[in-house]
Amino acid sequence: MTKFLLAMGALMLVCSCAPKTDHQAAIISGSIRNHNDSVLTIVGNDYYRDTLRVDASGRFRDTLQLMPGSYLFSYGKLFWRTYLENGYDLRITFDTGQFGKSLTYEGTGSKENAYVYNRIRAQRSSMERVQKAMTRLSDSVPGLIEAQQEKELRFLDGYGGLSSAFRTLERRNIGYGYLLDLKRLEKLDTLHKLGGLREKIRNLEDTLTFDRAMDYLFSPGYRRMLEEHYRRNAEQAVRQSGLDGDIAYLKEISGITNDTIRNSLAYNHARYGIAYTGDLQTFYSLFLKTSTDPAYNKEITDSYTVLDKVAKGSPSPGFRDYENYKGGTTSLSDLAGSYLLIDVWATWCGPCRKEIPYLQELETRYHGKNIRFVSISIDKHKDRDKWKKMIRDKKLGGIQLLADKDWESSFVKEYLIREVPRFIILDPEGHIVDYNAPVPSSGKLQDIFDGLDI
Repeated sequence: MTKFLLAMGALMLVCSCAPKTDHQAAIISGSIRNHNDSVLTIVGNDYYRDTLRVDASGRFRDTLQLMPGSYLFSYGKLFWRTYLENGYDLRITFDTGQFGKSLTYEGTGSKENAYVYNRIRAQRSSMERVQKAMTRLSDSVPGLIEAQQEKELRFLDGYGGLSSAFRTLERRNIGYGYLLDLKRLEKLDTLHKLGGLREKIRNLEDTLTFDRAMDYLFSPGYRRMLEEHYRRNAEQAVRQSGLDGDIAYLKEISGITNDTIRNSLAYNHARYGIAYTGDLQTFYSLFLKTSTDPAYNKEITDSYTVLDKVAKGSPSPGFRDYENYKGGTTSLSDLAGSYLLIDVWATWCGPCRKEIPYLQELETRYHGKNIRFVSISIDKHKDRDKWKKMIRDKKLGGIQLLADKDWESSFVKEYLIREVPRFIILDPEGHIVDYNAPVPSSGKLQDIFDGLDI
């Protein structure tokens, strides 16, 4: 079983939506007819991920410690939303051959989860009509959005057996979805054809507060609006102070008084952002001042320790015997004596493909200079033929290499590469010039190269 457990201290900060029990964990069990996989996966907020083992008879059972909130269950090609919290003893059964007709819940939390599933099924067609109507931007669209909200509220009010706390949270969740739809419509209404829309949105926004921990955990809509709120504030701070955006955002959320929200936003930002910041030490120090969650702090500290080893001027981590498209193998030590622009990429990565023509322009511009262009694909070895085909079809130049273990390659892990493309510049002695160089399309690499002795 694979687990990433959220810090349990924060659980005391939020209310329970189910009858109180003696359990300090959630018990998830059940059975699957026509089972075709050995694991059932649960994914939640803040990169929570757990897998429940499904035995040979299709049964599963596990005890989980988790934050209350929305979770995505997946089994094979089946996906569905649930609501979980500690204290639940939830039993789930379904038949993979007729999932929609067979899914049933029993035990503590069963009513809430039956509601979640049935609400999504009941509202799907009308939600699709609203989304389609948005593209036409007629005066009737705001009314359709409001009617959709009222339909969802009627469905909630008519659904029996729900706890009062869950019902209250869900009413607010529906309201947040309504506001998000109006804001989405506003973005489409570039010519301001829909009179009164701006005023209606502002009136609704004036009623928002950004300190509701349970709403943050329960409602994707509230979570999205809260994140957008603090990002807008950070963008304004960047314009006024000239701070880097990643630093400004951490500063903005550091003032949030609610631990659950502040820790979650800081972690979600730092988990990837720490690998891309232009000021590692400031970023890390500010994160530690912002987050009070020991589990989050340990993970980000581990990332900082890795990145600190690849600071400017440090010897680069190496790689050995990567397959070379032109034949044989290549190690980093084979490339000593030249500046290197290393592009870590993959054939399945759209942003990587976008950079190809700009990278080719750089190769042409600096042809004959003391700089070599090295592309390291993290495609899986079973996709080697796709890698070779793209090199041929796109007429990719430079030195084309295939990493030995895709994402698990030591070179990739030692640079803490979690997203591609990633560009790295090394000097002729193999020391790091920039472990997170600008992408070619930014136009900034030319200035960097012109400042080097190449």
